[in-house]
Amino acid sequence: MRTATATDESLKMTIVRAVAAVETEDPQSLSPLGDVVDLDALADVASAADGETQVAFSYAGHRVVVSGSTVEIY
Repeated sequence: MRTATATDESLKMTIVRAVAAVETEDPQSLSPLGDVVDLDALADVASAADGETQVAFSYAGHRVVVSGSTVEIY
């Protein structure tokens, strides 16, 4: 598992960079995140997260779990 926190960069970039790090790939080589999840809906849910709300989806062969600004890659 890899954990990352969105701070100065967008949640989208945090997810892509975290998955790329797990894959030891360049983030540019991954398929667009918007192909697997609605980015606006993800941002809305993440910004309204209360610490108990999570969004999970598959991306590049990994399970991604987002809770607020925290991203976990499995």
